[in-house]
Amino acid sequence: MNVAGVIAVLILTGLCVVFFVAFLQSKRRLSELKKTCKDRVEENEQMFDEIERIKEELHLIRFKAGESDRLKSAFLCNMSHELRTPLHAIMGFAGLIANPSMPEEDKVNYANIINRNVDSLLEIINDIFDISQFESGNTSIEIEAVNVNDLMNSLQTWINLEKANVGKENIIVKVNKVNKDSGFCIQTDGYKLRRALNHLVYNALKYTDDGFVEIGYRFSENNIIDFYVKDDGIGFSNDKLKIMFSQFRQVDESPTRQYGGLGLGLSVAQKFATFLNGRLWAESEPGEGATFWISLPMQNHAAGE
Repeated sequence: MNVAGVIAVLILTGLCVVFFVAFLQSKRRLSELKKTCKDRVEENEQMFDEIERIKEELHLIRFKAGESDRLKSAFLCNMSHELRTPLHAIMGFAGLIANPSMPEEDKVNYANIINRNVDSLLEIINDIFDISQFESGNTSIEIEAVNVNDLMNSLQTWINLEKANVGKENIIVKVNKVNKDSGFCIQTDGYKLRRALNHLVYNALKYTDDGFVEIGYRFSENNIIDFYVKDDGIGFSNDKLKIMFSQFRQVDESPTRQYGGLGLGLSVAQKFATFLNGRLWAESEPGEGATFWISLPMQNHAAGE
């Protein structure tokens, strides 16, 4: 091979090497570019997921804000109605009693109506006060010996009086006292337990037109006592449970709802039960009545003990 051929081979070899190196560099750069693109895609996907999460959070916040406004409006509307009704009755019948020509028998009847409406106002005020105490963290527990059978007897008396007041004299009141010892006591906050049971009893009377309301208790394991209030009223479905125990909520929230109230009673009862180291739950079927339970330790302790 002459010199020209050798030079041609060397040049061709050099060109091949240059092209090969350039090819390797291009391949490496392409690989880096693909990796960069993949990283960018992953970052974009993460950013997209984050945006979707933020959108969902904003949607939830907006929904809660709207729900809060709706509940506030419903509460104010109910509050206006629930306050005005007894106030109008009190003012109206107080004016009638002031008439000197009014027969004494009528005055007694009107005075009783005024007393019932005053009790209704006090119950509303007590519920609002209890809720405000819980919300502000100022609720304390006062442990005392509570005579359980005396508590059942006082509830029975209250039910019989209340059913007459609301025109439901036909309702049968049942009491189930498992422990027959007249001195049987538990250690708990008597005021909070009574308030919780009163709300359950009032709820049973409210939604029962015929049949019975039963109060009682039973014993469970681990030194637990289960109080209950049972009725054979309208009942409710399981999907209504969350609503029932929420503040200012009621099973029927339609403008034409049949039953009044602020929707605080069951919420207050649940808060009291929880505060007493217990729990409140319910069992029911539509049209089959309902049973509300409050489970508490028989030997409760104040906070810090």
